[in-house]
Amino acid sequence: MSIKKIDENVIRNIAKGEEKAFSLLYDCYYTYLNTVALCYIFNRDVANEIVNDVFINVWHKRTKLAYPIHFYLVQSVKNGCLNHIRSQRTNDRVLNEHKKQLLDFQEDYILSNPTPLQYVETQEIEKEVVNAIAQLPEKCRIIFEQYLFNGKLPDEIAKDLLISVSTVRVQLKNAMDKLRISLNHLICVFIFIFLINTF
Repeated sequence: MSIKKIDENVIRNIAKGEEKAFSLLYDCYYTYLNTVALCYIFNRDVANEIVNDVFINVWHKRTKLAYPIHFYLVQSVKNGCLNHIRSQRTNDRVLNEHKKQLLDFQEDYILSNPTPLQYVETQEIEKEVVNAIAQLPEKCRIIFEQYLFNGKLPDEIAKDLLISVSTVRVQLKNAMDKLRISLNHLICVFIFIFLINTF
């Protein structure tokens, strides 16, 4: 369903407690808001949870809703993403320097950039990211994929590949630098992090 179907009458009916109107809002916006969340969080399960929390909050505060609601919904998702990112710094797992760098980047991106609307309903970004990673030099790519996809720490990668930890760190930095350059035309810069499930 298109978000264009959400007019002032729908919001007014939600404020009155009409579940059918709320279901319409949910159906029209759920996929859209999930994709917005993925532009910031890059973890599908967490993005789904954040969006569902937003809808729960909308229902609880339905009597205070106002039209248009689009900005409110998007901003609520962005705030939920920001809260999640900040909570990661208090995780039991110690953050290595690269994970901290990615968290810092995510937070800065949310605070300093508008919602990436022109990409939000497409699947093309993932293909570009995968292709960009595939173009990395072989050694750099192997190390980066171990770090990104398997959630391994630099010392774990070094042990598995029989190389020094410093070599792993250098290769990770090289990978990030190359990807930042090759993907800088995307409005969701560094969107590749959405594949991470280790935060």
